[in-house]
Amino acid sequence: MGNGPSIFVRTPQEHLEHMWRGCSPLPYSCPPGHVRVYLLPEWTRGKNPMNEPWAALKNDFALEPTGELNLKKVKGKWALERCSAIDLERMQPFEEKYKGRLSLLALKVLADSKGIVWMYEPTPSEDTVSIRADRLRIVRQYDAAVERILEATLGRISKLLDNGVVGESVSHYYPEYSGADPGLPNVPQKAHSEAAPDKENVGEIEGNKTSAALYQQQRQFVFLVALLFLFFSGALGRYSQFGRDLAFGL
Repeated sequence: MGNGPSIFVRTPQEHLEHMWRGCSPLPYSCPPGHVRVYLLPEWTRGKNPMNEPWAALKNDFALEPTGELNLKKVKGKWALERCSAIDLERMQPFEEKYKGRLSLLALKVLADSKGIVWMYEPTPSEDTVSIRADRLRIVRQYDAAVERILEATLGRISKLLDNGVVGESVSHYYPEYSGADPGLPNVPQKAHSEAAPDKENVGEIEGNKTSAALYQQQRQFVFLVALLFLFFSGALGRYSQFGRDLAFGL
């Protein structure tokens, strides 16, 4: 059931950040045959844990047929080395009668007015701290690499829009940007400009301004489409998260 501390599974802090992003919210009420657990990754004896509900991991755990809660489910859910319930009346750790289990009676005694059982993770061992630090370093390197790839991709798209695909398209529809005279293709540009009346030159200038505006709008539109494609395909966030989940666990 679940996993202990490992570089291949999320740390409690990562689970907390995942929860803050609004992923997998709990139902309004706890399902029958379950108990709702709020677990603090860090807690100080004598401090009321109910003052910091935002800092707690939250989940509904299925009870055993006897009504007990197997703490292995809690540890496996959040990759904990150990976990302990909090006695809200005495503000101290609760010592379970049966190691690794909380009886139905104990759950009723420990639950707050909303039926929530509060827990915490005691100070982990040096090995667990080292494992989590190594995972954090690897995850940060991975995120940095993904960010560099995305920046390079967006830079490449911008360069293509400046000098490549859109430029060729605009040159085809707006010849003035290709260096050629759009008026008379077989007449030298100098002779044509001398023969054209001033009024026609003014109209040509206005037309060039309009074409330039259309070109800029087209460029911005294509760039926006590219960004939207990357976003909805997941490249601006979900690819990196998917890669982390695939490489390091859920």
